[in-house]
Amino acid sequence: MENLPVELCRTILSFVDIPSLKNFRLTSRFWGGLGEDYLISPTFFSLSYRNDIHRLTTLAKNPRFRLKIETLSFLHGEVNEYHARHNTYFLNYMQDPDIRMDMQTSVWSTYADLRAQKERYLPTACDKDALMEILSLLPNLKTVEVSLMTCPFQEDEHPEMLKEIWGIPSTRLMPRVATTERFTNLVSALASNITIASIKSLSHDRLPFEFFAQRPATIHHMSGAFRSLTSLSLAIDYSDMPNNLHQTQAFHNLSLCMRSASQLQTLALQFMGRRKIDIRELLFTFRVSDYEFRHLETIALRGITSTAADLGTFLVKQKSLKSIQLGGLGLKTRHQPPNGGVHLSEGSFKGLFERVRRNLNLESLKVQGDLVGQQSGERWVLENVEDEKDLWEFVMD
Repeated sequence: MENLPVELCRTILSFVDIPSLKNFRLTSRFWGGLGEDYLISPTFFSLSYRNDIHRLTTLAKNPRFRLKIETLSFLHGEVNEYHARHNTYFLNYMQDPDIRMDMQTSVWSTYADLRAQKERYLPTACDKDALMEILSLLPNLKTVEVSLMTCPFQEDEHPEMLKEIWGIPSTRLMPRVATTERFTNLVSALASNITIASIKSLSHDRLPFEFFAQRPATIHHMSGAFRSLTSLSLAIDYSDMPNNLHQTQAFHNLSLCMRSASQLQTLALQFMGRRKIDIRELLFTFRVSDYEFRHLETIALRGITSTAADLGTFLVKQKSLKSIQLGGLGLKTRHQPPNGGVHLSEGSFKGLFERVRRNLNLESLKVQGDLVGQQSGERWVLENVEDEKDLWEFVMD
């Protein structure tokens, strides 16, 4: 097989799983050298119940493997055990009681082991000193992702029931303080190594709003991590207490971080909470600074409320925009209606869309979720992403 063209050998290796690849590399120096390119994935996954920070440190110190890592994906979802146990019961209440009890005993016995590992490894998964060292050794790093919404039970041996109940939002724990601290350590480490690892994409799918209410000096330092970004996706979890106490400061700091991303091409901003979050204060910071994202082509705004005038003024300022999406599914269970849409406290969607179309050379204007014009009386609930031009074919509630 060593006489085959190198291109064909690489094609063969691309279909080999990791355990088989390790054995393959032991057969000869030829296959050992060629297989090394497929041994390390360009995406490194950090799971809450594994000691992945140690493994990442080891890879980062290897002169060849460290060059292969392009994406860091932190899957740090945790289980709210109180709600998870109830959800397990209600999903299986039609089963025979003895079978149900045996199944639940097995599931929660497995989870107890995973929880013990999580409590051991997760507190150090985003250790600031370790991240500072690691990021200084990854010159090809381009993407950093943090997820609390992705199911952490990735292994085949993990019970299917744990994966099933993860689909119910109440199963997912939201440790606000720990999540804020971990992301602060991560972004601070990125900012400190901006000359080495100039990342292009940053995302977090459930970031506490109070992350942006930290001290100005901390925010100013972390804003450096945003300067090289071309893609930013933030789903921000808003809680009335304590977020109402520092809303103005947090919106100002969020604006500062966003305005630091002067090369931004794609922006996705979502707010999650018990109600739609009024973002007029955020839009005001962009208006008074007369700021324009000169390279922004795609924007998605979800879970917000504003006026048609304020939202329209912000959107038409971004002259490079090609694609807009207003609204999304939100934080919902399988059978619930979408709740991640957009509400307008003043004005109408019809007037907003006409203004945007008139002032921008758009290729796409999409909508999804619950759209409510409180003053105009407009109301739609859209499960799928729809084109704005087709919106008027739907019967308004």
